Amino acid sequence: MGKGGKLDEDKTTYTWDEISRHDKKDDRWLVIQGDVYNITEWSKRHPGGSRVIGHYAGQDATDAFRAFHNDIDHVKKYLKPLKLGGVEQNQDRTIEEDFRNLRSTAEQMGLFKTSYVYFAVYLIHIIVIEVLSYLTLYYFGTGWVPLLTSILLYGIVQAQSGFLAHDFGHLSVFHNTALDHFFEYFLLAYMKGVSPLWWNHMHFQHHAKPNVMGKDPDVRLDTFMVVGDVMPVE
Repeated sequence: MGKGGKLDEDKTTYTWDEISRHDKKDDRWLVIQGDVYNITEWSKRHPGGSRVIGHYAGQDATDAFRAFHNDIDHVKKYLKPLKLGGVEQNQDRTIEEDFRNLRSTAEQMGLFKTSYVYFAVYLIHIIVIEVLSYLTLYYFGTGWVPLLTSILLYGIVQAQSGFLAHDFGHLSVFHNTALDHFFEYFLLAYMKGVSPLWWNHMHFQHHAKPNVMGKDPDVRLDTFMVVGDVMPVE
Protein backbone atom coordinates (compact mmCIF):
# COMPACT_ATOMS: atom_id res chain seq x y z
CA MET A 1 0.00 0.00 0.00
CA GLY A 2 3.01 2.30 0.47
CA LYS A 3 3.87 4.73 3.19
CA GLY A 4 0.73 6.08 4.83
CA GLY A 5 -1.54 4.07 2.56
CA LYS A 6 -2.04 6.99 0.19
CA LEU A 7 -3.89 4.92 -2.39
CA ASP A 8 -6.90 4.84 -0.06
CA GLU A 9 -6.98 8.48 0.96
CA ASP A 10 -9.52 9.61 -1.65
CA LYS A 11 -12.25 7.74 0.23
CA THR A 12 -14.36 9.25 2.98
CA THR A 13 -15.27 6.04 4.82
CA TYR A 14 -13.24 2.93 5.44
CA THR A 15 -14.01 -0.59 6.58
CA TRP A 16 -12.26 -2.15 9.55
CA ASP A 17 -10.65 -4.62 7.19
CA GLU A 18 -9.06 -1.75 5.26
CA ILE A 19 -7.95 0.03 8.42
CA SER A 20 -6.43 -3.09 9.96
CA ARG A 21 -3.99 -3.39 7.05
CA HIS A 22 -2.32 -0.11 8.00
CA ASP A 23 -0.47 -1.48 11.02
CA LYS A 24 3.14 -1.25 9.85
CA LYS A 25 5.90 1.02 11.11
CA ASP A 26 5.86 2.99 7.84
CA ASP A 27 2.08 2.82 7.39
CA ARG A 28 0.00 3.65 10.45
CA TRP A 29 -3.69 4.43 10.63
CA LEU A 30 -5.89 4.39 13.71
CA VAL A 31 -9.44 5.20 14.72
CA ILE A 32 -10.51 7.68 17.39
CA GLN A 33 -14.20 8.24 18.11
CA GLY A 34 -15.23 6.89 14.72
CA ASP A 35 -12.76 8.97 12.70
CA VAL A 36 -9.80 7.53 10.77
CA TYR A 37 -6.39 9.20 11.07
CA ASN A 38 -3.13 8.69 9.22
CA ILE A 39 -0.44 8.99 11.90
CA THR A 40 2.43 7.53 9.87
CA GLU A 41 4.66 10.61 9.91
CA TRP A 42 3.19 12.35 12.93
CA SER A 43 3.78 9.36 15.22
CA LYS A 44 7.51 10.15 15.04
CA ARG A 45 6.75 13.45 16.81
CA HIS A 46 4.22 12.03 19.26
CA PRO A 47 5.08 13.43 22.74
CA GLY A 48 4.42 10.04 24.31
CA GLY A 49 6.73 8.27 21.88
CA SER A 50 6.11 6.56 18.56
CA ARG A 51 6.03 3.06 20.01
CA VAL A 52 3.10 3.47 22.38
CA ILE A 53 0.88 5.07 19.73
CA GLY A 54 2.12 2.59 17.15
CA HIS A 55 0.69 -0.27 19.22
CA TYR A 56 -2.76 0.90 18.08
CA ALA A 57 -1.96 1.10 14.37
CA GLY A 58 -4.82 -0.48 12.45
CA GLN A 59 -7.06 -0.47 15.53
CA ASP A 60 -9.56 1.60 17.52
CA ALA A 61 -7.56 3.81 19.90
CA THR A 62 -10.52 5.73 21.34
CA ASP A 63 -10.29 4.44 24.90
CA ALA A 64 -6.50 4.71 25.05
CA PHE A 65 -6.71 8.26 23.64
CA ARG A 66 -9.18 9.23 26.35
CA ALA A 67 -7.18 7.57 29.13
CA PHE A 68 -3.79 9.02 28.21
CA HIS A 69 -4.79 12.66 27.65
CA ASN A 70 -6.20 15.01 30.26
CA ASP A 71 -6.96 17.93 27.94
CA ILE A 72 -8.87 16.24 25.12
CA ASP A 73 -9.94 19.47 23.41
CA HIS A 74 -6.34 20.67 23.19
CA VAL A 75 -5.04 17.37 21.82
CA LYS A 76 -7.80 17.16 19.22
CA LYS A 77 -6.33 20.22 17.50
CA TYR A 78 -3.39 18.09 16.41
CA LEU A 79 -5.70 15.48 14.92
CA LYS A 80 -7.48 17.70 12.39
CA PRO A 81 -4.78 17.68 9.66
CA LEU A 82 -4.36 13.91 10.06
CA LYS A 83 -7.99 12.99 9.47
CA LEU A 84 -8.78 10.79 6.46
CA GLY A 85 -12.48 10.15 6.97
CA GLY A 86 -14.81 7.96 8.99
CA VAL A 87 -15.13 4.27 9.73
CA GLU A 88 -18.00 2.02 8.72
CA GLN A 89 -19.48 0.83 12.01
CA ASN A 90 -20.31 -2.68 10.88
CA GLN A 91 -18.77 -4.55 13.79
CA ASP A 92 -20.13 -5.42 17.21
CA ARG A 93 -18.69 -2.76 19.54
CA THR A 94 -20.44 -4.00 22.71
CA ILE A 95 -17.24 -4.38 24.72
CA GLU A 96 -16.08 -0.86 23.88
CA GLU A 97 -19.49 0.57 24.76
CA ASP A 98 -19.51 -1.26 28.10
CA PHE A 99 -16.06 0.09 28.92
CA ARG A 100 -17.06 3.66 28.08
CA ASN A 101 -20.21 3.32 30.19
CA LEU A 102 -18.03 2.10 33.06
CA ARG A 103 -15.74 5.11 32.73
CA SER A 104 -18.71 7.46 32.60
CA THR A 105 -20.09 5.91 35.78
CA ALA A 106 -16.72 6.28 37.52
CA GLU A 107 -16.54 9.95 36.52
CA GLN A 108 -20.06 10.60 37.82
CA MET A 109 -19.12 8.97 41.13
CA GLY A 110 -16.13 11.30 41.41
CA LEU A 111 -13.59 8.48 41.49
CA PHE A 112 -11.10 10.52 39.46
CA LYS A 113 -11.17 13.48 41.85
CA THR A 114 -7.95 13.98 43.80
CA SER A 115 -7.64 14.14 47.58
CA TYR A 116 -4.70 16.52 47.95
CA VAL A 117 -4.56 15.92 51.71
CA TYR A 118 -4.09 12.20 51.11
CA PHE A 119 -1.22 12.69 48.66
CA ALA A 120 0.43 15.33 50.86
CA VAL A 121 0.39 12.99 53.86
CA TYR A 122 1.61 10.15 51.63
CA LEU A 123 4.64 12.16 50.45
CA ILE A 124 5.44 13.50 53.92
CA HIS A 125 5.39 10.06 55.51
CA ILE A 126 7.87 8.81 52.88
CA ILE A 127 10.27 11.65 53.64
CA VAL A 128 9.89 11.14 57.40
CA ILE A 129 10.64 7.42 57.16
CA GLU A 130 13.72 8.09 55.02
CA VAL A 131 15.01 10.57 57.59
CA LEU A 132 14.41 7.99 60.34
CA SER A 133 16.36 5.44 58.31
CA TYR A 134 19.43 7.69 58.28
CA LEU A 135 19.02 8.84 61.89
CA THR A 136 18.87 5.23 63.08
CA LEU A 137 22.42 4.64 61.86
CA TYR A 138 23.59 8.09 62.91
CA TYR A 139 22.52 7.74 66.53
CA PHE A 140 22.76 3.99 67.13
CA GLY A 141 25.76 3.05 65.00
CA THR A 142 26.19 0.22 62.53
CA GLY A 143 25.41 -2.76 64.74
CA TRP A 144 23.14 -5.50 63.43
CA VAL A 145 19.96 -4.23 65.07
CA PRO A 146 20.21 -0.59 63.89
CA LEU A 147 21.49 -1.73 60.49
CA LEU A 148 18.56 -4.11 59.91
CA THR A 149 16.13 -1.51 61.24
CA SER A 150 17.54 1.09 58.85
CA ILE A 151 17.32 -1.35 55.94
CA LEU A 152 13.69 -2.14 56.79
CA LEU A 153 12.79 1.55 56.95
CA TYR A 154 14.58 2.34 53.70
CA GLY A 155 12.93 -0.63 52.01
CA ILE A 156 9.57 0.88 52.92
CA VAL A 157 10.70 4.21 51.46
CA GLN A 158 11.73 2.58 48.19
CA ALA A 159 8.46 0.68 47.81
CA GLN A 160 6.22 3.60 48.76
CA SER A 161 8.17 6.01 46.53
CA GLY A 162 7.52 3.73 43.59
CA PHE A 163 3.79 3.53 44.30
CA LEU A 164 3.43 7.29 44.71
CA ALA A 165 5.58 8.06 41.66
CA HIS A 166 3.23 5.80 39.71
CA ASP A 167 0.29 8.11 40.44
CA PHE A 168 2.25 11.24 39.57
CA GLY A 169 3.54 9.56 36.41
CA HIS A 170 -0.03 9.02 35.25
CA LEU A 171 -0.80 12.73 35.86
CA SER A 172 -3.58 11.59 38.16
CA VAL A 173 -2.82 13.88 41.12
CA PHE A 174 -2.73 17.46 39.84
CA HIS A 175 -3.81 16.59 36.29
CA ASN A 176 -1.09 18.99 35.26
CA THR A 177 1.89 17.77 33.25
CA ALA A 178 4.49 20.09 34.78
CA LEU A 179 3.45 19.61 38.42
CA ASP A 180 2.90 15.86 38.25
CA HIS A 181 6.16 15.28 36.41
CA PHE A 182 8.05 17.41 38.94
CA PHE A 183 7.03 15.13 41.81
CA GLU A 184 7.42 12.02 39.67
CA TYR A 185 10.99 13.02 38.84
CA PHE A 186 11.70 13.81 42.49
CA LEU A 187 10.48 10.41 43.65
CA LEU A 188 11.99 8.32 40.88
CA ALA A 189 15.22 10.15 40.06
CA TYR A 190 16.13 11.46 43.52
CA MET A 191 14.52 8.98 45.93
CA LYS A 192 14.98 5.82 43.87
CA GLY A 193 17.70 6.58 41.33
CA VAL A 194 15.50 5.47 38.43
CA SER A 195 15.09 7.24 35.08
CA PRO A 196 11.57 8.74 34.93
CA LEU A 197 11.75 8.88 31.13
CA TRP A 198 12.59 5.18 30.95
CA TRP A 199 9.77 4.37 33.37
CA ASN A 200 7.25 6.41 31.38
CA HIS A 201 8.34 4.81 28.11
CA MET A 202 7.93 1.29 29.47
CA HIS A 203 4.91 1.77 31.73
CA PHE A 204 2.78 3.66 29.23
CA GLN A 205 3.19 0.76 26.82
CA HIS A 206 2.07 -1.59 29.58
CA HIS A 207 -1.15 0.35 30.12
CA ALA A 208 -1.73 0.81 26.40
CA LYS A 209 -1.59 -2.94 25.78
CA PRO A 210 -1.63 -4.73 29.15
CA ASN A 211 -0.42 -8.34 28.98
CA VAL A 212 -0.33 -8.34 25.18
CA MET A 213 2.76 -10.27 24.14
CA GLY A 214 5.05 -8.33 21.84
CA LYS A 215 3.64 -4.98 22.99
CA ASP A 216 3.59 -4.97 26.80
CA PRO A 217 7.20 -4.73 28.09
CA ASP A 218 6.10 -6.27 31.40
CA VAL A 219 5.43 -9.67 29.80
CA ARG A 220 8.61 -10.17 27.81
CA LEU A 221 9.28 -13.49 29.53
CA ASP A 222 6.52 -15.30 27.64
CA THR A 223 9.11 -17.59 26.03
CA PHE A 224 9.97 -18.96 29.48
CA MET A 225 6.72 -18.52 31.38
CA VAL A 226 4.00 -19.36 28.83
CA VAL A 227 3.95 -23.09 28.21
CA GLY A 228 1.48 -25.60 26.81
CA ASP A 229 0.12 -26.86 23.53
CA VAL A 230 -2.19 -23.86 23.02
CA MET A 231 -0.54 -20.42 23.03
CA PRO A 232 -2.32 -17.09 23.63
CA VAL A 233 -2.96 -14.89 20.62
CA GLU A 234 -0.27 -12.22 20.31
